Amino acid sequence: MDRVNLSNSNANRDMEECSAGKGRMSDMKGTKKKFQIAYVFCLPWLIGFVCFTLFPIGFMIYNSLTNRKLTGTSSFVGLANYRNMFRSKVFWNSLRVTLFYTIVMLVITTVWALVLAILLNNKIKLNGLFQFFYFLPSVVPTVALAYAFRTMFGKDGGLLNGILGNLSGKNVTINWLMDPKTVYLAVFFVTLFTYNTGQMMLIFRSGIADVPKDLYEAVELDGAGSWTKFWHITLPMISPLVLFNAVNGAISALNGSFALLYPLSGENGDPKGMTQVLSLLIYKEAFSNMKVGYACALSVVLFVIAALFGIAIFAISKKTVYYET
Repeated sequence: MDRVNLSNSNANRDMEECSAGKGRMSDMKGTKKKFQIAYVFCLPWLIGFVCFTLFPIGFMIYNSLTNRKLTGTSSFVGLANYRNMFRSKVFWNSLRVTLFYTIVMLVITTVWALVLAILLNNKIKLNGLFQFFYFLPSVVPTVALAYAFRTMFGKDGGLLNGILGNLSGKNVTINWLMDPKTVYLAVFFVTLFTYNTGQMMLIFRSGIADVPKDLYEAVELDGAGSWTKFWHITLPMISPLVLFNAVNGAISALNGSFALLYPLSGENGDPKGMTQVLSLLIYKEAFSNMKVGYACALSVVLFVIAALFGIAIFAISKKTVYYET
């Protein structure tokens, strides 16, 4: 009997192990099938990423090592384009303008969008209407917006000169976009109405609206004023949104500056190259001078600058951004 019971228990144990093994095999097959389905859903994005992002970047880097012309002829020249670039005074001027434009535009648009978001968060009459009319220029294509402001800032018959002339009673003929003293004032004023600023404003407003009211009520009991509430509650709570807008703003300033500055100042970045950011120089070298290889080398530098801006912003955010846990 003992032998029979022992053999039965062994048989039962073998059957249980066999069932468990089949269950594990079934789970593995199910998991594998789920991964395969996930890969299928990711495949369209992966194909698009390889075709429209990874391949163009690789092709750009390869062309930066050639003397390719717009006509299509090319030969391998190694690092000659980079050596010529770093010896060029035009490049160094464009690099300085790019860094200056990016930093100032990032600060101005972020601060202005935050100020508007705070004002619109207050329950006052017609704030929704104001938000609509302010955001309306933001959805207009940047090129069309730039040409409209170019007309407004025109020397002869410009709207701004006309208003100043009526107020002063004199004939005002300031060339806002071609005068070194006023060109930056005009350009940065236009940036306040671009899509990037309007988008920042909406993001900040939604973030401020989600800050718990209990926090404000708690500090009000301690006699905290508006500035204290903003600095110690509002700003820390929306700091992840500040990070998001800062990264998007930096990339937009670097990559989207062409659409704004080309209609305002042309490919030479007039006056005297004061607005010739790298994107304008890339366009000039590729399509006016037909030096595609050299333009690709400039594009590689612009790509590296954008990456460094992103890395720097994320590095700073580790000590300044607050995340709720």
